Amino acid sequence: MKFFILAALFAITSAEYTAPKYVPPKYVAPKYEEPKYEAPKYEAPKYEEPKYEAPEYEAPKYVAPKYEEPKYEAPKYVAPKYEEPKYEAPKYVAPKYEEPKYDAPKYVAPKYVAPKYEAPKYEAPKYEAPKYEAPKYEAPKYESPKYEAPSKVRSSQAPQPYSFGYDVQDKESYNDFEHNEKSDYNVVTGSYRVALPDGRTQIVTYKADAYGYTADVKYEGEAKYPEYKESQYKAATYSAPAYTAPAYTAPAYKEPEYKAPTYPTTPAYKAPAYTTTYKTPVAYAKY
Repeated sequence: MKFFILAALFAITSAEYTAPKYVPPKYVAPKYEEPKYEAPKYEAPKYEEPKYEAPEYEAPKYVAPKYEEPKYEAPKYVAPKYEEPKYEAPKYVAPKYEEPKYDAPKYVAPKYVAPKYEAPKYEAPKYEAPKYEAPKYEAPKYESPKYEAPSKVRSSQAPQPYSFGYDVQDKESYNDFEHNEKSDYNVVTGSYRVALPDGRTQIVTYKADAYGYTADVKYEGEAKYPEYKESQYKAATYSAPAYTAPAYTAPAYKEPEYKAPTYPTTPAYKAPAYTTTYKTPVAYAKY
């Protein structure tokens, strides 16, 4: 086996050796390609038609007003209370002097207010239910007699005895009273009679001397008060007004007219023309 391997190696080494051939490189001239010109493409803009949505109209809702029956309260009668008149001597109050105050006038520059424009407002008609006014009861007014002390007037003459009396009866004004008085310079005696609103008659007998003023008050008759009678009040009948909803006319809608825009035609492209001009040089004379 080893013998065959050695023989093969010997045959390979003994084979003839051939050197490689040199091939010169070939030069290929580049080809000139004329540039291609592409005309620009013009695309017309797309027009989208606007969409119109009609407004929705909601009819106004009418709410009928609620009627509440008025409550009537019967007036309460309060009998007047009689208070015995009190005599108070008049007090003298000296008048106070107040210095007048002078306020200088202030100048206020006029302000200019630009007029505002207010859009007209529509107000739905308002319904007002009739108002019920309860009758007013006026209680009779009782005026107590006023006592005025006789003013002391200094005089050079000595006081003299006197006597007077008067009687007043006026049915229209409900005045019924009488007054009598006499004096002997030292003692003043008298009496007066007054018809009270409750039907009684008040009789006062008085005496005034150096020891003071004394009075004796008596009443004649019985007090009578008017009986309360419930008034027959009937509530007014109320009928709700007939409401008619206002007629609404929807505004007429006019579809806008659309005119397609006109675009100029595609511009024609002209290739530039190149011209070469040659000028011969000027011949100059030789010297």
